[in-house]
Amino acid sequence: MRHHSSFPIRTATAAFICLLIAALFLLVGYAANFFFLVFGGIIVAVVLSGLSQFVSSKTQLSYGLSLGLVMLLLVALVAGVIWGLAPTVSQQANELAKSLPASVERLKGNLSQTEWGNKLLEGIPDQPGKLLSSGGRGMGVLTQVTGVFSTTLGGLVNVLIVLITGIYLASSPDVYRKGFVKLFHPSYRPRLLGVMDLCFATLKNWFISRSITMTVVGVTTSVGLALLGIPFPIVLGILAGILNFIPNLGPYIALAPALLVALPQGASSVVYVFALYMGVQSLEGYVLTPLLDKKFVSLPPALLLFGQVLLGILVGLAGVLFASPLIAVLLVIIQELYVKDRLEKTSN
Repeated sequence: MRHHSSFPIRTATAAFICLLIAALFLLVGYAANFFFLVFGGIIVAVVLSGLSQFVSSKTQLSYGLSLGLVMLLLVALVAGVIWGLAPTVSQQANELAKSLPASVERLKGNLSQTEWGNKLLEGIPDQPGKLLSSGGRGMGVLTQVTGVFSTTLGGLVNVLIVLITGIYLASSPDVYRKGFVKLFHPSYRPRLLGVMDLCFATLKNWFISRSITMTVVGVTTSVGLALLGIPFPIVLGILAGILNFIPNLGPYIALAPALLVALPQGASSVVYVFALYMGVQSLEGYVLTPLLDKKFVSLPPALLLFGQVLLGILVGLAGVLFASPLIAVLLVIIQELYVKDRLEKTSN
């Protein structure tokens, strides 16, 4: 009798779990921007909290004072970098923006001289024509400018939300940690707090690893481009370092403008720039990253690439940007709560 009575219960439980998972996917799909803003705020909070804990351990200051000192130092650092590099970067960025259209037209001219190049160009829309088309009244330009302005403003607002969320979370991390675990049975709470601490350490180590690789790639690329005599080495190096935040895909996105800038200087310069970028990525992928993985956090490359593609399709740019830290955290949760607590305990 117990067996027969338990079957409907198990069936109802399985159906409820399936519905819950489906509802979760729908919620993530409709509110993906919200979840990724929260996750971005968590990353900021992890960075601020980790730095504050380090300062507190070295200076014996309270956590609150350490957090305030860290924020002041970060603001001063950013302001100093902007003050020192802004004139050069601004000048090179303006010159780069002016030179890229000419490089694109030169590339189109070279492609049009071959049969396969003409076929390739046929599939590329005439963007200037689109911008100037308005149905006859210039509304095409107005629409494009409005779209760019709206996108930029929305991006700035999102960054502001992430920063404010991170500051709030970092100011009282225990309040949010303990408040979250109160949603679960008291017997699970110590284990959940331990898993959250592991997730915190993983995100902190991931950020340290990414920061080191981004800095090395940016500096190495800038120096290499300067030695090759390629224009705008600082801007292109900064772009390469920032885009290295996106594993697998970012370096190839950064390569495109560098090749366009090198194109007017001849085929040999294009080859040298391509070799430089591939060399820097080989150094980062085969030397630097493995060394950092041993020290900090390791992610399976194939899993990371699949996750980037999947999240990029489902969510867009935010999914690609946050795929790496999100997968790192999910691996910790699966390893601790499913593999260790479920599979290994059940087998024993």
